Amino acid sequence: MRRSNLLWIVPSLAFCAVGYYGLAFGRLTLNASDSLQGNAYAMVTWPLDIRPGTIAAIKLPEVLRDKFDGHELYLTKRIVGIAGDPVSVKGNTFCVNDSCVEGQLKDGKLVSPLWQGDVVPDGMIAVFGDSADSLDSRYAVIGPRPVDDVIATGIEIVFPHWTELAERWK
Repeated sequence: MRRSNLLWIVPSLAFCAVGYYGLAFGRLTLNASDSLQGNAYAMVTWPLDIRPGTIAAIKLPEVLRDKFDGHELYLTKRIVGIAGDPVSVKGNTFCVNDSCVEGQLKDGKLVSPLWQGDVVPDGMIAVFGDSADSLDSRYAVIGPRPVDDVIATGIEIVFPHWTELAERWK
């Protein structure tokens, strides 16, 4: 094979391999809430990057699945703790490692009980949203999430908010 043929064959094969990987394991996750600062995330289903700071799409806890009429929705949150990481609660402040969030108050009382624990249990992760009113691991209803419930992990990408898209299509 001539060297000049390799100049286009090798990049073409690389492009095809990356494209196949993206189609097989990639997904675009849109954030319909304000729980995270970003509006969209480039996610992969394999390999999963389970470490603090990574954005994760996680199956909803069983108690919440029935509330969405069978729609396949996920918690899209930032991983703040993995198995063995310390957890502490002081008043309505909930901390995993050095990441702390306040539990939401309504009429001076927590809107939901806080998750109680000393460490993130084996096989679990703790996740937080970026907004003060995020439904995340600080609350017992969500609590630590099984690593096996993580569907995809990824990074934030620049993308218009869904409300901006809706306005454009009116």
